Amino acid sequence: MDPIAGTLRPQAPDGSTSTAARLEGGELISFASCPFALPDGAERTFLFEQRLDGTEPRHIGYDPRACRSYGCVLGDGVHAGRLEQVLAQSGVEASRWLQGFCPSYRGGIELEYIAFHPEEEATRKRGILERHDLLHIDVPADHGDGRRLLRLYANLHPTDARVWQTSLLFAQLLDRFGSQVGLPGPAEAGWWRPLRRGLRRLLQGGHAGAAPFEGFMLRLHDFLKQHDGFQERAPKKCWQLGPGAGWLVFTDGVAHAELRGRFVLEFAFRVAQHTLACPELSPYAQFERACGLVTKSHAA
Repeated sequence: MDPIAGTLRPQAPDGSTSTAARLEGGELISFASCPFALPDGAERTFLFEQRLDGTEPRHIGYDPRACRSYGCVLGDGVHAGRLEQVLAQSGVEASRWLQGFCPSYRGGIELEYIAFHPEEEATRKRGILERHDLLHIDVPADHGDGRRLLRLYANLHPTDARVWQTSLLFAQLLDRFGSQVGLPGPAEAGWWRPLRRGLRRLLQGGHAGAAPFEGFMLRLHDFLKQHDGFQERAPKKCWQLGPGAGWLVFTDGVAHAELRGRFVLEFAFRVAQHTLACPELSPYAQFERACGLVTKSHAA
């Protein structure tokens, strides 16, 4: 384990390390040139002209399931339609590339949303819990049964880098701060299991979420942002992600911060547990073991 980069490299029986295992172990994989097609020319200029409408969340987004955009000051229907077309096509390109880059995830990956970030991160005025420039871990809301949050980014800025930091893994955060954040015991954490199973049957296989887990993750997210000692003294690795760069990381598995940059495209994917190379490394699985719901021998 590299505590500065915040990575763990699980290995296959033959000693190799798959791309999926590297990602699931907390590694940020970057590309100097984004490996899939991005909006260019007039489409990119059009994106750069868009402005936030002041609602939450503070990004311009596209929901591929509802086929609708949000968060943008829109003119007429033609404007909205063009924005949705640009973002939807970029999502098609990103999804196609990701399924080729991580073929083991095929059949278990879902594009949740696409976001365009037009504002400079370093000068955004937000409350402490909404700031992205503080080290934090993302909350995989509604990720019952171990689904994980994989984010793919592309820097569209013509001249400036997007500056990131990565820090400790979820396992390290859990070990260091779990008791302070309020890690529940088996009885408290396990009450949701029968209800979740019933809801899943009712929804014919849908995901019902894991309330104790999500509550813990929300508390951990807020705790880290408000912990001055962690923000100042945690080990950090700085990433300068230049113009045209792309990068990929499970943001539910490693503390991270977005320090500077604008004009970034983000693609948020949910990855099903049954397709994970190392399901035991998912925050959900680690949470269950830490609460005493699953023994290490049973998890292995």
